[in-house]
Amino acid sequence: MNKSKYTIIFAMVIGLFGYSQSNNLTSSPYSLFGLGVESNSGTGRNSGLGKTGISLDANYGLNLYNPASLATVNADEFILDFGGTGEFVNLTGSDLNEQKSTYNFTNMSFGFNSGGKYGMALTLKPASNVGYALTGIQSNIEGSTEQFTTNIEGSGGLNELRLDYGRPLTKNLNVGLKASYLFGKIEETESIITTNSYLIVEEINYYRGAQLGLGLQYKFKEKHNFGFTLDFPTVLSGTKDTEVSKYSNSAYSLLEETEDEDIDNFSMPFKLGFGYSTKIKNLMLSADYNKSFWSATDQSDAIGEYVDQDVYSFGASYSADPKSYKYWKRVDFRMGLNYNSGYLKVDDTRIDTFAASVGIGLPIGKKSLLNVSYSLGKKGTTDSILIQEYVNTLNINISLSDLWFQQRKYN
Repeated sequence: MNKSKYTIIFAMVIGLFGYSQSNNLTSSPYSLFGLGVESNSGTGRNSGLGKTGISLDANYGLNLYNPASLATVNADEFILDFGGTGEFVNLTGSDLNEQKSTYNFTNMSFGFNSGGKYGMALTLKPASNVGYALTGIQSNIEGSTEQFTTNIEGSGGLNELRLDYGRPLTKNLNVGLKASYLFGKIEETESIITTNSYLIVEEINYYRGAQLGLGLQYKFKEKHNFGFTLDFPTVLSGTKDTEVSKYSNSAYSLLEETEDEDIDNFSMPFKLGFGYSTKIKNLMLSADYNKSFWSATDQSDAIGEYVDQDVYSFGASYSADPKSYKYWKRVDFRMGLNYNSGYLKVDDTRIDTFAASVGIGLPIGKKSLLNVSYSLGKKGTTDSILIQEYVNTLNINISLSDLWFQQRKYN
């Protein structure tokens, strides 16, 4: 594929990303907490491997779980990687049973390796997603028998624009650096309805800030691969726009309007990650552990409290012969398990998640891949009047690979 085609595809995906970010990207009621639910999106291979990747190389496309993996991109190779996801959620509670569906992009990335000296990648992806609705809340007007109804809806989230850099230090040791710019907005609309009036309160919170991270990968005896990642803590600054309006007896009036009002900053935690992978003939096994120190951010929320987060991930893949001329021998079959303790505790109950996934990597040409994965997860609980989510997630990802930066030998 030539460079102009890559440029056209990337421009189209950027446009679709902008459209998707204008819509609700999750239906989880827990996105009401903090800055929304974590996206934790990666490339197609990671999704089918239980979201493991800290120790994995870039032989199957870009790996966003460790910047050091960019050192393993083939010399002069250019990779364009993008994908989308669909979530089909069943929400259950004490008096709730409903189904919702949402769609989103997982990432848009392009990376390259310059002559085997170093690899770089630029990525735009969601960092958190917000999409909740609290409707039909009935309350009494003080000093009266009349009631009013409250509806609250929230949408938006954070995006991450990220530059990754990886290079080899020795034959078996790679080091990586990532620099991220986090930005986005969270919109909340509250409507209060009485017999004769309709009050609307619209708030838009804007957040922005930068974050740095490091990565290492080490290969031992050509069989055992180890990975390490570190994300430094950072603070996102915030501002708010507010508009309060009212309809009364069919007449509209603007009661209040403010812009760029300072709000409390939001602290992102210190994070550590460890990974291991090994290959036994045609079978690859991988395992990751991630820890986020949310309790050290010393921040609070009216809904619940921040607690340290632990994520355990396991994956396995099988490919009969990745270099074979026979198509099905090059297909990569994947499966994985993931447990996320969550960083939210409500009424002394953790909002944790269990998920199992399966996936497949279908070759397109020599090195390009179509990655498809499906996962089934269970989040939350019905205890303490909470809500439990059963989440069916379908990921589709395309990784296009080509050789660039090479001089022609013949005209």
